[in-house]
Amino acid sequence: MQIRSIAGKLDVQGNGRVKRKTAVVAKMNLAVTEPFGGVQPHSGLELAITRQLITALNANNTRYCHWKSNIRLQDTLDGSEDIDLLVHRADAKKLREAMVASGFKPAQSRSGIGHPGVFHALGLDEESGTLAHLHAYHQIVSGDSLVKNYRLKIEDALLSETTHWHGVSIPTREAELVLFAIRIALKHVSPVEILMVNRHYQAIVDEMVWLLKDTDRSKISALCLSFFPQVSPEIFHQLIAAIIGKNALPRRIRLGWQIAWLLRGQRRLNEVHATLSRIWRVCHLMLNRFLKKRDLVLQNGGLVIALVGPKATGKSTLSAALSKSLGRELNVTCIHAGKPPATMLTFPARMMIPLGRRLFQNERPSEYQKPERRQTGQFSLLYIFHMTMLAYERRALLQKAFRKAAAGEIVVSDRYPSASTGAIDSSCFDDAAITKSDSPLKRWLMTQERAIYKGIPKPDLVLRLTAPIETSIERDATRVKPGGPDEEAILRRRDLETQSDFPGMNVVSIDTNRSIKETVRDVVSTVWAAL
Repeated sequence: MQIRSIAGKLDVQGNGRVKRKTAVVAKMNLAVTEPFGGVQPHSGLELAITRQLITALNANNTRYCHWKSNIRLQDTLDGSEDIDLLVHRADAKKLREAMVASGFKPAQSRSGIGHPGVFHALGLDEESGTLAHLHAYHQIVSGDSLVKNYRLKIEDALLSETTHWHGVSIPTREAELVLFAIRIALKHVSPVEILMVNRHYQAIVDEMVWLLKDTDRSKISALCLSFFPQVSPEIFHQLIAAIIGKNALPRRIRLGWQIAWLLRGQRRLNEVHATLSRIWRVCHLMLNRFLKKRDLVLQNGGLVIALVGPKATGKSTLSAALSKSLGRELNVTCIHAGKPPATMLTFPARMMIPLGRRLFQNERPSEYQKPERRQTGQFSLLYIFHMTMLAYERRALLQKAFRKAAAGEIVVSDRYPSASTGAIDSSCFDDAAITKSDSPLKRWLMTQERAIYKGIPKPDLVLRLTAPIETSIERDATRVKPGGPDEEAILRRRDLETQSDFPGMNVVSIDTNRSIKETVRDVVSTVWAAL
């Protein structure tokens, strides 16, 4: 049985079904585009960094191809999908050079669930602020989505069967179809994978219909025998029919097991190790989803980034925007050093704070922020105890942040203690205050508070946000918060918030008196350059 005969039977016996699937493809805006029928370009713009990478690869004659999912190649170019490149292992150096030239940075799995011969890199598109995600393969490992247990040694053959589309080297339609069909078959050999691949199965049908369009059926048969001589043409034809057939899940499972057995000599792991790896990966995937964490970290390591500046200059807004932009691909954590969570030691005392605020309203921290109160240099025991407890909580939070950064995470901190005594979120007691106090307990607590702040690790990057006082007041007036706008608080705190000093650290000033789009782009670019 030949593929042509299978196609003929589909036209005669299942004509209505094929027309229905063709209609689905038509809804996806498919059209005939050189060098073969394909997806019309999106209205969205290409990412400049992706095009720079492709241009560099073409310029240095790298043997590569975008080896899968080329029905969505335009999504790849505009950053909606990952870049899946197969690169000849002898051209690995050329790939690295192209990556460096276009601005990509190597990344890795923090949990070690990567695959051999495959590595990741990320690049920031400066104009859009989007991260482009590169998957570079020097060898094809495929099969199920999690373990990828099959090492398919067809790299040289696939790289010899390429054409160009949108300026990108891709496999010929026939070569991509053969590999796509085998990949789908190998995704039907475990319960977890069967559930995953069939959740949105219509997209697979659409892709197979797209791949079958305008192909040379005899060339498909020849490539199948060349790529996978263990798989007979008859079995392969049955597989194509099962992939696009209606209610053909049992046939796909049967053929998946049959093809998996025929390709058993190309397995990376035996059954026991593959099962254990799958269980581990599923558990890790579920844990990451529960914790809302990404698995990728940059090989350069993580950073603790502090956003500091006066009230209503955009610290919280930019922290969230930075987390959203980089957190699409990387493991990013946001913290608030100005309002650290209670520790096990301070939790009991924390429970008493609301009552203390009601009973001792003149001892609120905001009262001590007033210039006339600061000038007296007089501090109550209650206030000193509260500030010492707050210092302890800040240190606990920031030490945890640095452990995360050491493991590769990017930690974004809204506010941060500085080296300036008396500045906001910093040590409150200078030498004069300690000397002036006539209470040994007060002096001891103040000394402990200062020592705690000296032990707090320094941030890797400080973004000092600035905006005119008028802008800050205007922004605060639009905020929805308990108590409403507080112009007096902005004026009162501004002096304390501009006193902060971070000697010997990487401090970058960011003007936030402009559109949020421009400011976010500036912040993301600054952070990316520091990573």
